[in-house]
Amino acid sequence: MKLATVALLSTLGMALTSAGVWALTPPASAKSPTPALAVTAPRPTLTDSPRTSLLGDLLATNAGSGAAFTSGSTLMLEGRLGHPTLDATRDNETFLMLNVRAAAEELASTPAPVNLSIVIDRSRSMEGRRLDNALAAARGMVRRLRDGDTVSVVTYNTETTVVVPATVLDARSRDDVLFALRSVEAQGHTCISCGIETGLSVMGRRPGVSRMLLLSDGEANAGIRDVPGFERLAEDARSRDVAISSIGVDVDYNERVMFAVAQSSNGRHYFVENEAGLPRIFDEELDSLVRTVASRAEVELDLAPGVQLLEVMDRSFSRDGNRIFVPFGAFAQGDTKTLLVRLRVPRGQAGDRAVAEVRMRYEDLTRQSPGDCQGSLVAQLTADSRAVSPLDPLVESRVARSETSAALVRANELFAEGDVVAAQRTLDSSRGRIRERKDAARTKADVSQQPLLDEDFERQLDALEQAEQGFSAAAAEPAPAASRKGKAQIRSNAGALDEFGL
Repeated sequence: MKLATVALLSTLGMALTSAGVWALTPPASAKSPTPALAVTAPRPTLTDSPRTSLLGDLLATNAGSGAAFTSGSTLMLEGRLGHPTLDATRDNETFLMLNVRAAAEELASTPAPVNLSIVIDRSRSMEGRRLDNALAAARGMVRRLRDGDTVSVVTYNTETTVVVPATVLDARSRDDVLFALRSVEAQGHTCISCGIETGLSVMGRRPGVSRMLLLSDGEANAGIRDVPGFERLAEDARSRDVAISSIGVDVDYNERVMFAVAQSSNGRHYFVENEAGLPRIFDEELDSLVRTVASRAEVELDLAPGVQLLEVMDRSFSRDGNRIFVPFGAFAQGDTKTLLVRLRVPRGQAGDRAVAEVRMRYEDLTRQSPGDCQGSLVAQLTADSRAVSPLDPLVESRVARSETSAALVRANELFAEGDVVAAQRTLDSSRGRIRERKDAARTKADVSQQPLLDEDFERQLDALEQAEQGFSAAAAEPAPAASRKGKAQIRSNAGALDEFGL
């Protein structure tokens, strides 16, 4: 799945930092995604109960007490502060970063059953090979699902059709499902929200791991059409423990809508320029489903008195006073997800300064019992300005990933508006800032950390360079933003956001 806040392609781009804010970080002016949905609502107290990350590998070697901790088993929770030592004479801004990693070797003794809904666009634009390939990918997935798993299939245009109701698979029912998927007629317009709503209704609530695969190749021209509306719909899915992985096919779908659905439901977003790539995406999703080791993961941050939340980056969240709740959803074997939060820590007397209590709860599918891990983060306040910490190199790398995501989003917006020069300038400027952060992180990092940090930064720089090259190639076309090359680059940039934001 695997940039998060990196909320929605239409809302990202508010300033992450400014020169005045960053008294404690290396000089860098950058943009950050707007938090995905900051919902303030009363919340009951919780009292009971393979995409790997380079940063995850590094964090595992740098855990300690005070400004960093490590806790957990099936899910390992690693936390750290951006600045372990802060200035006692002034209010400080810093980061709290969490890294949650599923054990690579941990498998459930009895794998959790899968509840899968496949929701396929059958509007007129899907006619022919595109729909044929989608159905073939769905049939391949049904063949690979295990006996006891549940599958449903919904197709949609301006209306929805339940091609396969929720069906528990066995030798006989599997053949019936495959027969039902032999052909579907494409016609009409596109109501993506209709497909999602019907898919959720049909799949219902079942034990195990629930996932929806949503496929579309066009704009939503019926039903819900705006990004906030799709956010709300995706959050409803998440409240039912259903993650939606969205798949945009070809270059004419709305990447902002499809990314919003995936990001707000804790799913993934994919861009497939050619429908021949659909089986690979379906296989990747199925592999993730059958290797799921934990579900319903949620992190609770209990901020210490006086500590203020400034921003939750790249993820949806809710809050109740000083308690912040961040849903992480399900984890497959070896998965890593991160959280980056910007905080203000008030001045005070030199010595220990509590910042936050962190707790994560989840359903441990390997032990078939509730999982729980927690830790405390404590900074040191000092009156000696020379003792104030620079930004932690691992946090620096994670901040850079948010900035990379924001730059891709902003460049997409500018390019779509027809301002090719400004889009290229945004990407070039961001590359310069990421290089500065890379140099700063390397200076502060241990020798053992540097190779992985270099790799993390190089992935970001490569993504920015590829985006600039793609826009440059499209600029030679008569209408760059409307050209196939331009559209493909915009959607490719959107497909990279999961990696850098999460």
